[in-house]
Amino acid sequence: MRWLIATLVLTAWITTAEAQAPAQPAPQPATPQPVGQPLNTEAARLFNDFQNFAPHRAFVVGADGKASWWAGVSGPDPTNAIASAIKRCEERGSQPCTLHVVNNYTVTHQDWRQLVPARAADAPDIGRLRPQPYWSMRGPQLATGLIVWSHGYMAGKNATDSAPQSWVGRFTRLGYDLYRFDREWISDWASDATALAAAVGKAREMGYRRVVLAGQSAGAWVSLAAAMRGAKVDGVISIAAAHHGTVDKMRDTTRARSEWQQVIKGLKPGPAIVVVNFADDTYDVGGRMADAKAAFIASGVTGLVIDDPDGFKGHGAGAESGFARKFGPCIVAFVETRKKQVPCGD
Repeated sequence: MRWLIATLVLTAWITTAEAQAPAQPAPQPATPQPVGQPLNTEAARLFNDFQNFAPHRAFVVGADGKASWWAGVSGPDPTNAIASAIKRCEERGSQPCTLHVVNNYTVTHQDWRQLVPARAADAPDIGRLRPQPYWSMRGPQLATGLIVWSHGYMAGKNATDSAPQSWVGRFTRLGYDLYRFDREWISDWASDATALAAAVGKAREMGYRRVVLAGQSAGAWVSLAAAMRGAKVDGVISIAAAHHGTVDKMRDTTRARSEWQQVIKGLKPGPAIVVVNFADDTYDVGGRMADAKAAFIASGVTGLVIDDPDGFKGHGAGAESGFARKFGPCIVAFVETRKKQVPCGD
């Protein structure tokens, strides 16, 4: 099986590279990157930063050599990310602005819609998992591993087009393929967790050497629950896990706390578990990070608790670019090496 290779590699000097069409993926690893004139020092720095962020994303360079980019944009395709990046470039007065990279495809001087497929070549569904749209994959034999993003949920809103949180880009930069566990309606998290665990098993059968589950809110909850059900994962990253709605609408807050304790105590040693919680989270009944710390000590789980980090508040704080820059590196380091680095820690 041949796969489009999707790793972006920073080079201070940009060399000419021929982009591969989706129907004819390169049999050897490729390194999509901006094509044409060399990037100046500042543009190279921005490109390096750009690679650490999740899709949808776009990187452009103005006529004066100044680069602009936009990332973490929701939607069915990268259109809004491209428009935002170009607008930022044009506002700096450096027209014409050239679009160089869309997600992890080189598109310099070409129509990105003709070059970037909605679905990566030879990227099958894995159980209920689907590949991140408009994102190239390495495949199980070449990828470092597989990271599965599970989104949150808001009543009455379809979140299946929502963007992965920005720090997920740290894993894709390491060579992880990116898949999604989308649920338009979340009415039975237990069966969802079972389905997610089954999909992990299929991914292992396909040859993925490492599998990491990551999610926010209800997506974090189902990721932890899948691990509790025995999913053979190497790591779980839970950002502001929630399942019972906002506290002010809960009939019984003790139920939310009790079910959280059941999940966190049900985790077994093996995967690296990261749980993150923020101050002023309207979904948080309180005390859950203390529960996690106690459970990890009792069970011997390799766990990392990031509780109320300074400067980040609210249920959606994990989506902020500042959080990705500050905590992304140490979250990845913990999952990959089981070692805690500043600023992560209990």
